Amino acid sequence: MASRRSALLLIAALGFQAVTMSACAAPSSPKNWTAYKSRFVLPEGRVVDTGNGNVSHSEGQGFAMIMATAYDDPDTFKKLWSWTDKTLSRPDTRLFRWRYVPTGDLHIPDPNNALDGDMLIAWALLRGGERWGRPEYVQASAEIRKAILAKLLVRQGDRTLLAPGIDGFVRPDGMIFNPSYAVMPALDAFAAREPRSPWLGVRDQTLRALRDARFGTVDLPVDWVRVDSAGGMWTDPDRPPRFGFDAVRVPLYLYWSGRGGDAALDPVKRWWSSFRPTGKPAPAWIDVRTGEVAPFAASVGMASVADLVLTGRAATASIDNEDYYSSSLLILTQIAAQERRERPASARKP
Repeated sequence: MASRRSALLLIAALGFQAVTMSACAAPSSPKNWTAYKSRFVLPEGRVVDTGNGNVSHSEGQGFAMIMATAYDDPDTFKKLWSWTDKTLSRPDTRLFRWRYVPTGDLHIPDPNNALDGDMLIAWALLRGGERWGRPEYVQASAEIRKAILAKLLVRQGDRTLLAPGIDGFVRPDGMIFNPSYAVMPALDAFAAREPRSPWLGVRDQTLRALRDARFGTVDLPVDWVRVDSAGGMWTDPDRPPRFGFDAVRVPLYLYWSGRGGDAALDPVKRWWSSFRPTGKPAPAWIDVRTGEVAPFAASVGMASVADLVLTGRAATASIDNEDYYSSSLLILTQIAAQERRERPASARKP
């Protein structure tokens, strides 16, 4: 029975491989990926956040696994997945603890998961399984997707959304929603893989939320959103209402999913375009309530997201002088730009 199941999984994986090969074609230059592995990926497969005490996140493991699929690097992918599965997997569900601390006796002080890490890992496993004909990766992705729906799906009024984590984000008066955790190309892939599952509805509800969750006179998304019990959306009163380090991934994921022309991106384009005539870089964040901006410029990686959304091209810069997060954004925009160029217009999403 087990051998028959493996054979069926392999057939399914190979069947999808032809469809996804073009989407996984490597960007034109592998130099940044080589440098990324050298600077941020330890031999055992742990991705280090150099801007945050060399901790590791499920998000970073997912980022690097996506990169490995794009650069056709199954050996690095295997190391990344092995460390992630062994070290971050929760014992109670097929999701992942969000943070690993390399110092001290307690390496995982918080057992909570993070939706973006879970989604990126599941998407990377699906991509890798399809590209390399590895049914065990496809199966692991299916298990993670099932756990996400079982543990994180929340109803608030007429909205059905995914909570950022199992613990601490849902209360009697509403829930917290993180727009940057909405990895739209992953949601599209999940819905395509399981068309009769809840994923299609989750994808559509998430896209609706991204279109609605814009605030202030600048009409921009923010890092964290409160959704009340009736489905109303507000800036989270417990966090600064900024379009900043988290929310910058909203336009990245929308563009990557083929929605670069979505009206939800119009205010983002206006904001970033306003700095182009001056020749000055955009600030790293803006408070949508007060209009206060960061006293420092957006990083190279964040600026590359702006380039991608405004021009369809990612920055060609090197990651040599960038930290983990800026480097991750830069490489992901380069991958997104390449994958969007290789897809015909008919593949764009609603």
